[in-house]
Amino acid sequence: MTYRSLKQSICYLMVTLMMLAGVTAQAQAAMISTGSIATEISSDIGREEIKSLLTREDVTEKLSAMGVDSADVLERVGAMTDAEIAQLHQQMDNLPAGAGALGAVVMVLLILILLDVAGVTDIFPKV
Repeated sequence: MTYRSLKQSICYLMVTLMMLAGVTAQAQAAMISTGSIATEISSDIGREEIKSLLTREDVTEKLSAMGVDSADVLERVGAMTDAEIAQLHQQMDNLPAGAGALGAVVMVLLILILLDVAGVTDIFPKV
């Protein structure tokens, strides 16, 4: 191959690449409602509050006394849907203030039921 044909081939290649460089993909945008953003943020906040409650020392002691690994519980909370998080968070908000032990027991029982339904644990045998 001669120098001139090599130079001409490179020139054709460069022209082709320059033409293809101008081709871009179309972008699509849509409006995001305030409600969807608020729901997403509130579910994230609710999830973090539930996780912080479950990482308390007294709750982890109760879970281990019942034979449930706290890592499994945190994994299950992470896998919960936004609707489940909202429902659980609402139930936590409806509990009376100052009822820490009762609230923790109710929370542990609710999580144990959810874990049993999900098949992670077998605490409540089927009759």
